[in-house]
Amino acid sequence: MAKNYVRENVPLSRFGVLVAQLESIVASAAHKPPDALLCFDLLSDLVSAIDEEPKANLIFLYLPHVSSCSSELVIQGPLQSPYNVEMAFRYIREQAAFKGFSLMGRKSEPLRVAGAAQCLGELYHHFGRRITSGLLETTMIVTKLMKFNEDFVRQEALHMLQNALEGSGGSAASSAYTEAYRIIMRLAVGDKSFSVRIAAARCLKAFANIGGPGLGVAELDNSASYCVKALEDPVSRVRDAFAEALGAVLALGMNPEAQVQPRGKGQFTPKKLEGGLQKHLVLPFMKASGPRLKDIRIGVTLSWVSFLQAIRLKYLHPDSELQNFALQVMEMLRVDTSADAQALLQSPDASPSMKVAALRTLSHALKTLGEVPFEFKDVLDNTVVAALSHSSPLVWVEAALTLRALAEVDPSCVGGLISYGVTTLSALRENFSFEKGSNLKVELDLLRGQASVLAALVSISPKLPLGYPARLPKSVLEVSKKMLTESSRNPMASTVEKEAGLLLLSSLLASLPKEELEDQVFDILSLWAVLFTGNAESQIKQTEDLAPTICVWSAAIDALTAFIRCFVSPNAGNKGILLQPVLLYLSRALANISLVASKEQRNLKPAMDTLIVRTLIAYLSLSDPMAYKGDHPQILQICTTTFRDASGCEESSCLRMLLDKRDAWLGPWIPGRDWLEDELRAFQGGKDGDLPCVWEDELPTFPQDSGGMLSLLDMIEQCLKAGKKQSWHRASVTNICVGLLAGLKSILAEGDICASQRRAASEGLGLLARLGNDIFTARLTRSLLGDVTGAADSSYAGSIAFALGCIHRSAGGMALSSLVPATVNSISLLAKSPVAGLQVWSLHGLLLTIEAAGLSYVSQIQATLGLATDILLSEENGWVDLQQGVGRLINAIVAVLGPELAPGSIFFSRCKASIIDEQIEDTLFHMLDEETDTDSDFAPDSHSKDETVSRNKHGEPEKFIPRNHRRMKPWGI
Repeated sequence: MAKNYVRENVPLSRFGVLVAQLESIVASAAHKPPDALLCFDLLSDLVSAIDEEPKANLIFLYLPHVSSCSSELVIQGPLQSPYNVEMAFRYIREQAAFKGFSLMGRKSEPLRVAGAAQCLGELYHHFGRRITSGLLETTMIVTKLMKFNEDFVRQEALHMLQNALEGSGGSAASSAYTEAYRIIMRLAVGDKSFSVRIAAARCLKAFANIGGPGLGVAELDNSASYCVKALEDPVSRVRDAFAEALGAVLALGMNPEAQVQPRGKGQFTPKKLEGGLQKHLVLPFMKASGPRLKDIRIGVTLSWVSFLQAIRLKYLHPDSELQNFALQVMEMLRVDTSADAQALLQSPDASPSMKVAALRTLSHALKTLGEVPFEFKDVLDNTVVAALSHSSPLVWVEAALTLRALAEVDPSCVGGLISYGVTTLSALRENFSFEKGSNLKVELDLLRGQASVLAALVSISPKLPLGYPARLPKSVLEVSKKMLTESSRNPMASTVEKEAGLLLLSSLLASLPKEELEDQVFDILSLWAVLFTGNAESQIKQTEDLAPTICVWSAAIDALTAFIRCFVSPNAGNKGILLQPVLLYLSRALANISLVASKEQRNLKPAMDTLIVRTLIAYLSLSDPMAYKGDHPQILQICTTTFRDASGCEESSCLRMLLDKRDAWLGPWIPGRDWLEDELRAFQGGKDGDLPCVWEDELPTFPQDSGGMLSLLDMIEQCLKAGKKQSWHRASVTNICVGLLAGLKSILAEGDICASQRRAASEGLGLLARLGNDIFTARLTRSLLGDVTGAADSSYAGSIAFALGCIHRSAGGMALSSLVPATVNSISLLAKSPVAGLQVWSLHGLLLTIEAAGLSYVSQIQATLGLATDILLSEENGWVDLQQGVGRLINAIVAVLGPELAPGSIFFSRCKASIIDEQIEDTLFHMLDEETDTDSDFAPDSHSKDETVSRNKHGEPEKFIPRNHRRMKPWGI
């Protein structure tokens, strides 16, 4: 007979009614399977009711009912999602959880087992310190679960183990931790499923975070070694998870006082993991090779980030210790083992990458301190100034940027540094005629370095509190003129002088007010005549090595672009007078490009790519494209090189910059991680990228590779601009639409394209829809709706679903309001697919459609809420991307409903229930990129971004709770 827990002197509350309803469902479950949607709603209401009910009533009256009822519902299967586990098991007793594991032997019922594992995991998460005696039995259960064939069961088993470790801390018996460590290292880390390997890495990180109870130096060393090995895993998320684990393990090894001795273990003397950083971080980075070189080095770098975070934030080491680690980080960048790391900047054996890192660190330190320490002034000449004569452009440019940082911190030194730079440049030019061989090369390197410093100082002078010296414009311009018009007879020295003079000229034109140079505008304009007059064809034939000449042309075009932006503006009074010489110089540059291209010398390609891009940028700086109509054929010829000579062109690196950041969570790039990966490009063993521009305000952390030709879109843009007012404009637009539409649809039809290409093609279709009128947009949408219903390939279907969303985002609103129901219905059908990847892309296409449709979507809200709930209830593998997709979808529905989202309505309860916080682990990428959340989430304009509705227990509206913002991270790790 069932016990009666209800006392007569306690009135029946809302909580009691809900408990009674749930008990009734459980009692009849043997004859009639529970309705998943009804149970979902009841449990959603139960969470709110728990907050309203007095805790005494919960403990003495209703807790046994909730424990029994909720465990039965979870074990039944349809409510095994983490959303419901968090709702139902907040106050579960230990016995209720363990009761479900009587089913562990039934491998034919994996859903029930996974639900019971989640149940126990949540119990440990909330009450782990109180039930440490059960940890050993829990590890035995995990061992059994790891034998299941279903990936999601093994994954849930490890999630349970992670919760158990974190919840119990280091206070359980030693045998429990020994068994847990054995499970992780012998059964989990090498699992065939990537999701299980990720869970294993998080368990290992959790083990380290609680003090590694029972782990000695040997175990810590073995764990770190395996983490390094796992950095070669083909799945990036696995590599990232083990990188974090590696940082946590090494941080624990460096702090023996934090290592925990569990109960029941004999004599235990914590020891420091000596040489751990050198063995597991420095050497793997230096010795990395083969096809996984990049993956290993990125992984090691992320491990450093994780390690330093733990050292500073968890173990509270003082900032003064970080400099010791900084030297070890730079140790990875050396080219051999003979240099003294402590004399990094002064050592001739240190690699350019090491010096760049040291100089950039120095710049950051100066900006952080806000002053120039006295000690730094003593070593300035032997470090930063000495680096100006380094043979590597990366180093001297970085040294110039460091002196720029010095000037920003101490503006009083600007005048002296500029005078010193001008004097040094003049003296170096006079010495060229006397120097030969290696001495000449040293002098030329120093000339480049000093010119870079002067250009950097010119760029910041107008922004300093004291302004810039009155003599600055004239003195720097005079030096620039002399280097361009009175250069050395030595061909090598002449090339370097001209490059340096053009660098100074570019900085002057880009940084100073044009009023300072207006009286010399014609003298300045004549400087390009030295470079773009004469018989270029004869010069090219007579020159054996064209690379230095091409570099001078590139510098000249860069300076010409600065001149255009300064003096050839649409509102300039003398625009017409200055425009013709500018067009002549640009036309000569195009001719030079054609002449050099005809020589077909592959070694010139990097320099030529830079010249071509800078020339096209210069043309785009002109406000009227018809002014250079005669050059259009050559420009189009250049822009189509990528397609006419596809085998000779590298992949463009511009795609991620062009794609809409709001779709970033679809992949393949991870916000935050990609930023770091880009910044490390100079240290991946490949070629150096473009040098940082010393007069730009925003600089990359390290030199960037901006390779890749401009795409077909540039040619189309030029064509559209040129024919804007012509009679053939309409025909041209139609032809462009036909070509793009055919190309993009054929790209989407290829099933093996990567996520970035799918995003680009779909977004291109969305932008294409804006070129025509409303009729064209509707026809294009109907065409894709027809394709999506008959698509057999899941990749193609997902791409079309996303493309439909992009069309609604780009050209939706009233133009496509009549097609909103058809679009929502078609995409919703795809979202019900058992293929998780298709679901993710379909949900995002549905999201974009909802945001663009506005009130036209209201009639579809009920169906979409049902879809979201079905996905949450049936989703088995706990894929974070899918859960985040549902969260964003609910957020969009909240945006559409706005103030009409009435408390107590079915819309309100479903929206609220669907956005229960996910227990998604925070990652080290939070500190790498803090703005990615706002790029990826969508919310109503009337409220702050990514927020959802919450009410207090009196029914009054509270501030919207930013749940997605806190939990549902775009990178989904």
